[in-house]
Amino acid sequence: MARDGATQSARDFIAGITAGASSTIAFQPLDVIKTRLQVQDEVDASRRRYAGFARGVRKIVADEGVRGLYAGTTPAVIGSAVSWGAYFTCYNAARRRYGAARGEGGKDFELSARENFYAATEAGMMTTVLTNPIWVIKTRMQLQRAGTLASGAGAAAERPYSSFIDALARIAAKEGLGGLYKGLVPSLVLVSHGSIQFVAYEHLKTLAARRRRGVGDARGVDPSEAAAFGVLSKLFAATVTYPIQVVRSRIQQRMDVRSADAPTYARFSQALVQTLTREGLSGLYKGMTPNILRVLPSSAVTFAAYETVTKLLASNDD
Repeated sequence: MARDGATQSARDFIAGITAGASSTIAFQPLDVIKTRLQVQDEVDASRRRYAGFARGVRKIVADEGVRGLYAGTTPAVIGSAVSWGAYFTCYNAARRRYGAARGEGGKDFELSARENFYAATEAGMMTTVLTNPIWVIKTRMQLQRAGTLASGAGAAAERPYSSFIDALARIAAKEGLGGLYKGLVPSLVLVSHGSIQFVAYEHLKTLAARRRRGVGDARGVDPSEAAAFGVLSKLFAATVTYPIQVVRSRIQQRMDVRSADAPTYARFSQALVQTLTREGLSGLYKGMTPNILRVLPSSAVTFAAYETVTKLLASNDD
């Protein structure tokens, strides 16, 4: 039993890494423009560098070339691969543990929505603490414009990060462990995003499985169904939790390269209140359009790839 659990955990990790890396590479340009719009906090519209999603994309390409749309790709791929690998591993291990506690074994056990929520939350908390430094680096490198810093009071004295390792070393040296864990509180709050999505995803899978059993079909979920379920579950979770993502991006950005009159975001509650006060509710949904365009197909790719790789690995053991 222990060996079976270890084998399944290895499958989950490999499938998760493959799924996360695939979706990140495919949709990195949308993540870049989303992040840049999220931290664009000028109240005066004339001072904003990017006038919306479409114009923002054109501006990045005009100023930086196509490579500008792939800023921060290395930490994004590393972060996504590690996150999904760890998440699927922890999530499914927790589900098997809850199933075993109820006396259910095998591959096709069903858990309640509450148990799925607990499993997703547990996996999310562990993954968030593990990967937060990677996401800080990703955010900062995405905000660098083709290797240059934004104009501001500290820009002349600071050079841009040249690589993932350079960013990791310099943040650790200058800001310490606290710098690498900026935005951890909103990230932990955002664990609810994954929990909400996975509860919805598992519920949709359960409904599909019951429908199949009713007509004598014993097949598991196929890639197209996994993609559809991933999209539907992600849409709901993304809409509910998006404001927390905006606040996290603002906290994680480099404060030493911003202009002297720009607001400073130090804590989750302070950043949330300051954004609402200065920009209203719309400020908490900046970058929502590219985010939706990114996360819905990304979620489809992730879950379809995960289910496909899981089946392939399982078939090799038969």
